[in-house]
Amino acid sequence: MPFFVILGVALPALVYVVMMQINGWKLPVLGLQQVVARVASPSSRVFLYVSPTSKAYFATIGGNYDTLLNPWRQYFVDRGMNASELGSLADIGSQSEGVLIVPSALALSDQEREAILTFKAKGGGVLATWATGTRNGAGDWAGWQLLEALGAKVNGEISADSEARQLTLNGESPLSYQLPAGTRIWMGKTTESLLRLTGESVAARFMDWPRVLDDARRSEGAIVYSETTPDTGRSVVFAFAETSWESRPFVPRQVIDDTLKWLQRQPSVVRAAWPNGKLAAQVIEMDTEQGFENAAAFADMMKAIGYRATFYVLTSVATQFPDLLRSLARDFEIGYHGDVHVSFKDQTAAAQEQRIVNMKADLAGVLGDISGITGFRAPTEGYDNTTELLLQKHGIRHHAADPSRLEGRVPSLVKMEGVSAADSLIVLARTQRDDINLYWEKLSVEQTSKALIDDFDLVLNTASLGFLSVHSQNFGEGSVLRSAMPSFLDHVKKKRNMVWLASGGQVEQWWRERERVSLSSSVSGKRLDFNITVKGNQPVNGFTLVVMNPQKGVLPTLRSTKVGTVLPQVMRLDDYRAAVIFEQLKPGDYIYQATFSL
Repeated sequence: MPFFVILGVALPALVYVVMMQINGWKLPVLGLQQVVARVASPSSRVFLYVSPTSKAYFATIGGNYDTLLNPWRQYFVDRGMNASELGSLADIGSQSEGVLIVPSALALSDQEREAILTFKAKGGGVLATWATGTRNGAGDWAGWQLLEALGAKVNGEISADSEARQLTLNGESPLSYQLPAGTRIWMGKTTESLLRLTGESVAARFMDWPRVLDDARRSEGAIVYSETTPDTGRSVVFAFAETSWESRPFVPRQVIDDTLKWLQRQPSVVRAAWPNGKLAAQVIEMDTEQGFENAAAFADMMKAIGYRATFYVLTSVATQFPDLLRSLARDFEIGYHGDVHVSFKDQTAAAQEQRIVNMKADLAGVLGDISGITGFRAPTEGYDNTTELLLQKHGIRHHAADPSRLEGRVPSLVKMEGVSAADSLIVLARTQRDDINLYWEKLSVEQTSKALIDDFDLVLNTASLGFLSVHSQNFGEGSVLRSAMPSFLDHVKKKRNMVWLASGGQVEQWWRERERVSLSSSVSGKRLDFNITVKGNQPVNGFTLVVMNPQKGVLPTLRSTKVGTVLPQVMRLDDYRAAVIFEQLKPGDYIYQATFSL
């Protein structure tokens, strides 16, 4: 038996029982059995498998399998779902469609395994959680074969002392599209180990709080999904037990919602985060302060790849280099990095406002017209709510903040009383390790290039906003950062067809435009109806939808019920998703139908 199995599945059994009893393991869930209906409606045939073998196994170690079942029962009640509980092989065998949930069923007989796989082979969807099926009917170790048959290879476990316990979601995944890219869900430190999975497709990963992956886990997932053939069902495996989310169920339930719809082959549509069918966005900026003259070399590298980077300038230093500042302003975006390199956080409102007035006056003295300078990045990433209110008051429209400012890894509009969306502040959080982070890791030039590339690839894989910050004082001739940058930029350039390389201001403006477009949809069988409304007076260019296809590899066919409506471009993103790209949407209402056929 593998060592990690002894640690993760066998050895903690007694500890598991004690801890779960402390947490109320044997307390009944009153009334739930009566509320969860025994006959599923045709529109939502969802089945919860209550394995008698697992129930008996948990009883032998003093546990109660209902503790792992009850979070699902409560989910069904809260969602108003007419779900059924199946408790025998005959019950499974009598079903030919729908979704079978097999929750942390550690012990399964050979007959149960065969029934689950037969259900999938007949076209049913299967959702298995944690170490389902790793023990046989006698409770002995049986291996990972069932999970492998469901499309998940188990590589081991997340170690008990690891901080990589944040379930971090991919954006616009078929199993996580309700939530922003990069959303973190704390999995807690329960006695049930978190598994390390690989599979055909990944919807979420286990990461630490800063969302950094080491090389060993870069290809792994915490939620994996697959569809073997068009005639067989889909399958999803969660690498965690129900005890990881039962105490904080709100966000995980949104993932379950999306997962069940995908398993039921219900088509779905969402607004894409990025325009023109791009999978992710990338901002590369320089905090331009000490070593201001190094901005010239950075600018040359950006020009070489045809990119309009952003320079957030410390204005008291920028005024000492007027010619270079004017040169940068001609070719790139200029933003404010404050007047002096001192945090704004916890300063009085009067002091902060005077500093904002000072920094604007500094740049106006060199550049004249500063009406187009609408971005800000606080020195030392130090700011507070007062800072953001004052930035908006003084015409700043985007704030490049620290990594902890937002829960997800996409921009966010700051809602302020009495402020319209058109004048609101858009927050762009730094999402990648900056040169200071990398410096403390003591990396070589090659290692620094690799770290930059790895962070960029993670942005692409998760459909996020990449925001890379570098500092002018660390970009001198012969520096590690300056030497590592060309290899990184070569990699970025090769991925440009998939990633939108934009300035901070361009991302801010797009996010504001995106806010003007609303979407509603409904499903009838395999037909998807959706309505788009564009507000305002100007058209929106490049607006994109992501459609979750009900069958692998089958793109939607679109038509409009309004005569004369121009049809958008449909582009394949992967086997399970398509992008619907509108070159231009004028203000008004649009109605479309999407159908799917081989």
